[in-house]
Amino acid sequence: MGGADPAPGRGADAGRHLVGAWRAVTRRGRVAAAVAVAAAVLGAATGWREWIGLAAGLSVVLLVAVAMALGRSPVAIDLDLARTRFVVGEPAVVRVGVRNVSARRMLPLRLELDVDGLPAQVRVPSLPGGATHPVAIPLPTHRRAVVELGPARAVRGDVFGLIRRVVQWPVREQVFVHPRTVRLPDALPGQTRDLEGEESTVRTASDLSFHTLREYVPGDDRRFIHWKATARSGTLQVREFLQTQRSLVAVVLAGNPDDFRADPPGAADPDTCAEFEIAVSCAASIVAELVRRRRDVVVDAAGSSVRGASADGVLDQFSPVHPVPGMSDLLAMTRRMARRHPRASLLVLVFGSTVDAARLRAAARLRPPGATVLAVRARVPDSPHPAVLGRLAGGAVATVEDVAQLPLVLRGATA
Repeated sequence: MGGADPAPGRGADAGRHLVGAWRAVTRRGRVAAAVAVAAAVLGAATGWREWIGLAAGLSVVLLVAVAMALGRSPVAIDLDLARTRFVVGEPAVVRVGVRNVSARRMLPLRLELDVDGLPAQVRVPSLPGGATHPVAIPLPTHRRAVVELGPARAVRGDVFGLIRRVVQWPVREQVFVHPRTVRLPDALPGQTRDLEGEESTVRTASDLSFHTLREYVPGDDRRFIHWKATARSGTLQVREFLQTQRSLVAVVLAGNPDDFRADPPGAADPDTCAEFEIAVSCAASIVAELVRRRRDVVVDAAGSSVRGASADGVLDQFSPVHPVPGMSDLLAMTRRMARRHPRASLLVLVFGSTVDAARLRAAARLRPPGATVLAVRARVPDSPHPAVLGRLAGGAVATVEDVAQLPLVLRGATA
């Protein structure tokens, strides 16, 4: 009885191997196998040689497919991303090292790496033991996006697509395609009137502007005890400060497609809007420059809040921004921003050429009390809408047809 125990285990292993082998057969291969069996049965029942020949031919094809799919895939995948940030239109590749981790020569195989959900396929030749084959796979950078990389697969199969054996690696990386941006050398309109560090009338226990001394109250920070005054008066004295003000810049990037001129039919990239891309580049340039200068800024970019401690972090968040049909228009977004941040000193509105002067004035009237408005209007050269809008009370209007014009246009708006 003791010698009969291993038999069930061997049977279970054989069953698992058969199930695994059947899973490697594609739908096309299963159809071919079913047709071959049916043709053999019909040929034996009817005596027709045509059915026998069809069954024999399909059997030969299946055997060839099995022979081509044989072999192990003892490989390791090394993903080499020297950079994870690119500017739209900039050439970019991901380098993949396919390494044979065994001591034997490896048969050729096909490497697949999912790039933004689509498999990029590369043939890998036969490799001796321990050898590495470098592969360069181009990345799509023709538009702004967050490109997802992975998973990676080593695939063995036949040219007929009947058998497909896959070994998968859970490789996951992200590549950010940033909008085109420019540096802004000058201060934005409305910033000069709000001096950084200007004192307010709000008293606080900790700040930079010393105001007066007062008696110690339980809970005060002992670091601010003034010991000389305490020695003179005999009671604990602490320093009191006036809270200093910091200017807050609020940036609104319109996200409703109706606020931008749609591209005409037959455009080079039907999935993008040229005016919206100009607007994104302008908004990203302004926000990144404010972050570099360590200014306080809040952003509503087509319904997405953008926050970051660095310019690169800000541009990462602008990469996936897109207009959404049915989203709030410029007026509703401006009203929401003003309610959430009533102390903003500068309101930047970025929109397309379909927003006329009346709508812009209505949006400007919704600004926080005392705030200056900077309206940045993106316009493609062939837009049927006016090239220049009228003046804006309490603010400035700048029309931009290319982000490279932004520094000069803003300088003219401040004059």
